[in-house]
Amino acid sequence: MCFSQHSNNLCYTDTCVQQPPPAMLMYQILSAFCSVMHVPIICSGTDDLGFELLFTSNLREMHDVALTFDHPAPPWLRGTLVRNGLGSFSNGPRNFSHSFDAFAKLASWRFPGNNSVFFSTKFLRTHFYKDSMKEKTIAPYLLFQGVEPEFSQVEKFQALVRGIDNMNVNIYAFTDNKRNLTEYVALSDFWKYYVFYPRDLSTGGAVSAHVSTSSSGFGLLGFLNLLSSAHPLPEPGTGHHITFLSSVSVLPWTSSAISLIRIVSPTKRVTISRWNVDRVPYMHSFSVTENYAILFASPFYVNVKKMVLKAEPFDCLDWYPNRPTTVYVVELKTGKVTSLTTGNVFAMHHINAFETSDTGIILDVSAYTSPDFVKNLEMKVLTDPIKRNQFDALAQIKRYHISLATKKVRVETFKGPAYAPYTPNIDMPAINENYRARPYCYAYGIVLKKDNVTLSKIALVKKDLCKQNGDKVWYVPYHYPSEAWFVPNPRGKAEDDGVLMLPILDGVRRTTYLAVLDARTMELTNRADLPTVIPFSLHGRFFPEIY
Repeated sequence: MCFSQHSNNLCYTDTCVQQPPPAMLMYQILSAFCSVMHVPIICSGTDDLGFELLFTSNLREMHDVALTFDHPAPPWLRGTLVRNGLGSFSNGPRNFSHSFDAFAKLASWRFPGNNSVFFSTKFLRTHFYKDSMKEKTIAPYLLFQGVEPEFSQVEKFQALVRGIDNMNVNIYAFTDNKRNLTEYVALSDFWKYYVFYPRDLSTGGAVSAHVSTSSSGFGLLGFLNLLSSAHPLPEPGTGHHITFLSSVSVLPWTSSAISLIRIVSPTKRVTISRWNVDRVPYMHSFSVTENYAILFASPFYVNVKKMVLKAEPFDCLDWYPNRPTTVYVVELKTGKVTSLTTGNVFAMHHINAFETSDTGIILDVSAYTSPDFVKNLEMKVLTDPIKRNQFDALAQIKRYHISLATKKVRVETFKGPAYAPYTPNIDMPAINENYRARPYCYAYGIVLKKDNVTLSKIALVKKDLCKQNGDKVWYVPYHYPSEAWFVPNPRGKAEDDGVLMLPILDGVRRTTYLAVLDARTMELTNRADLPTVIPFSLHGRFFPEIY
């Protein structure tokens, strides 16, 4: 029953060969028994064997452990894959309520180019982490949701003052080509970030970068300059990067604002544009084309009063399901902002965007009908085999055709093939980054709950956005993939000529392995078992310059 479904046929892979047949047979018999006896509560675990390890603390750290691949790695594969994600879900008497609050833990795979690979993993030594270890509990800092037992009122005030400090979402590199300087950073959805060193995963300092501007209001009293994006993007043709900063007004007579920021170098930030808003929306990602930045402001707004009282950011957001989504299109050269509207949507991850004319833009997002999906990633839901299968986990690729001439937005959706109708439901998207802000065809991502029944049935998908029936799928029962990263073949000419690299948890053997898939066929071509399990990994990046 182990297979990789990548076309109309079932493709048997090395992964299947390596599964212990008696164990697999036992779990298949147990699953059948559960179905016949109608006892889902007793036997529900047989449908997601080992899934709980994704949300189980792993305190082990290690450096440069040699791994063994099944086959030689591609000779052109040289660099370091670094991933950020969840490492520990409790400390002392306290537990995190939401999975997104787990202590940040980095993992890396270093490919020196001589057919060897070395694995490292280490917790990010933030102030939050160090204070928590010193106090032998979860120290009071601002968190996504909160802790159990909850913070006292005094500790909540401390958390508000200290702010967010746990950068467990993504990693990025800011470069200064003139000075030959690169700064590697760990990010969350906040302006603050931590520097880290990818060679040994050691932690540098915390940075809240200063922004150069003449009239933006940065540093003025009355603003909480906190929210930003965990997904900065390169500005095409410049060597710079783009992000945004949301400034929440705490004074009733002052408007909140959103600023589009150009990251010129690791030490220099410049405001491209700043515009007032009635309320600040939560935005996780955005898009950039050759001439524009596009932000989707879903009606999911910061409630300042709740924030002061609860000190739990996600619970201090108000969702309005009947309001439209505002689309801000900002000219990168002039800072001119054009506001448009589209239907109500929660756009978690932007996939890519490109220009079709001087006034036309196509933008693709992994969209949800509401933020409820994020809310349901609480620990009490994810660790309950019944509850975690009861919420809607499916994203949907939506393509937005934006006309700056008519100021209209048209929405297009995609269908999946008969053999895999769920392929448009990807999230955690990845593309060939050489096609960022350019016309492209392929988006890679994972689909949770691919059967719309069991959350842990996770498929890794290649979605063809240019032609029908071009979709391909990799899926193996009881194997749980995370976000993939596309590493292009430096000599390749096709968009999909490269490999996908990602950690996958093998629930049967209770082992994580680094998987390498051919990005054209979605066939598993290589794998290396790790000496430890990696809990749920959120985002990562491959750095070819580090080896």
